[in-house]
Amino acid sequence: MIAAFSSDADLYILDEPTSGLDPLMERVFQECVMEAKNEGKSILLSSHILSEVERLCDKVGIIRQGQIIETGTLDELRHLTRTSLLVETKQPIPDLGNVNGVWDIVKKDEALSFQVDTEELDNVMKYISQFGIVKLESAPPTLEDLFMSHYEGVRKTSDSGAGGAL
Repeated sequence: MIAAFSSDADLYILDEPTSGLDPLMERVFQECVMEAKNEGKSILLSSHILSEVERLCDKVGIIRQGQIIETGTLDELRHLTRTSLLVETKQPIPDLGNVNGVWDIVKKDEALSFQVDTEELDNVMKYISQFGIVKLESAPPTLEDLFMSHYEGVRKTSDSGAGGAL
């Protein structure tokens, strides 16, 4: 990596660059990537560390069996998975499981945790708001969620992975 970033290249191709690095050196690597990006350089990063790809990359490509099967910005790809909600209401929410786009309902103390299809989020929020929302936490899908949506039920092979481009 030292040799790569010490050169004045327009394009850097990095395959699993942080493999074996300790957390301090990972931070140095991330700073080098951001510096190169700010200088207008392009970086093709291949990594199975999805949090790293999510943190560093502007665009993401998901590869399965050697083929790019999905590409775009994280915001463009978020439609592929569900938003996680944690909701507490003044009154119990009847029939939530029958609402379109609601999945994996789990009761957690006084709240309900569940997943919502992105395209149904507005309708779900209208439905639950009539029961007096006391607490609401929302988490967008992560890159790992997006990646796994393409791999559920598919056996992983040695050439599968996620990559990113800056």
